[in-house]
Amino acid sequence: MSNNTQQKITKLRKVEFKDWSLSLWLVKRKLATQVASYSVLRVDIDKKLQKKLKTALSDKVQSRDYKLEEYDFLTSDQDDQLFTLESQETDFKKIQEAIDQGLHNHKAQKYEDLLDSWAFVVKMEYDGDILYGVRKVNNLTNAAKMAKLAYFIFDNQQLVDLEDKKVFTIDTNIDFFVYGGVAFIANKKEFESVLNFRHGMESNRDKVLNEFADLEIFTDIDAIKNTVGSNIRLLRKVSAIQKSGYYKNKDFLKNLISVNNQKGWGLTLQHNKIVVTEDNVELVLTLLNNSRLESPINHELFDASVKKRVE
Repeated sequence: MSNNTQQKITKLRKVEFKDWSLSLWLVKRKLATQVASYSVLRVDIDKKLQKKLKTALSDKVQSRDYKLEEYDFLTSDQDDQLFTLESQETDFKKIQEAIDQGLHNHKAQKYEDLLDSWAFVVKMEYDGDILYGVRKVNNLTNAAKMAKLAYFIFDNQQLVDLEDKKVFTIDTNIDFFVYGGVAFIANKKEFESVLNFRHGMESNRDKVLNEFADLEIFTDIDAIKNTVGSNIRLLRKVSAIQKSGYYKNKDFLKNLISVNNQKGWGLTLQHNKIVVTEDNVELVLTLLNNSRLESPINHELFDASVKKRVE
């Protein structure tokens, strides 16, 4: 993680947000052949909601002394930790470009405009500084689901039907925020959902498989492709393999085969290629990601899906 990223969060933690202006944007998403496109809707909000949203975003930024860690496909959410990633590497750039159109975007004029939203963005700005907070919108904004629901309040010791009220439900617990071109991720699962990361991982899969074919490492690329498919767990492994790039290193592959023979891990060679079947794809992916580790204490072996190099 760069010092520049640390400096950004340090600066934000010292900001007094009282004078920052705030606007609310609803994000609409469309999928075509798994590629997402986004549009935004600007929404006028009253002072009470402005205050609540500003508090939600500023609290997310400042209420904890977060530990920063670079985003990795295999890591999971942890308390008091933010994963970091350049926002230009994600679909957020498309959302930001839409918001930057400002008043050229449509404004919500009726209740139905709010429904079927994908996410909302809180944009705060002051003197050229801009902070975005993003939250996946609750499923209860779906028009079909809303039509089947009934809402009541308990008032004056009785339930009162809110049938005539226009209820729109959002959760203000921000999933990630973006500042200075860096996404700070508090909820990895929702972050990936909002920004269509599955499609990105499927693209990584296809790139890696093409490179495997060009490098002539394996006997059967289709066995890997068929086993991985759209399995999110295996897609994460393949994306991690692409990021680490061990498979491009001839010495790594040579050492992998040598250690495999010593330890009896089960890989075999055919015409100087690693034999791949649908039964050993998991093993191949684990070894290519350098995730089979040995304890220096008692020499037990572990397959570690998440690892961090000791500096």
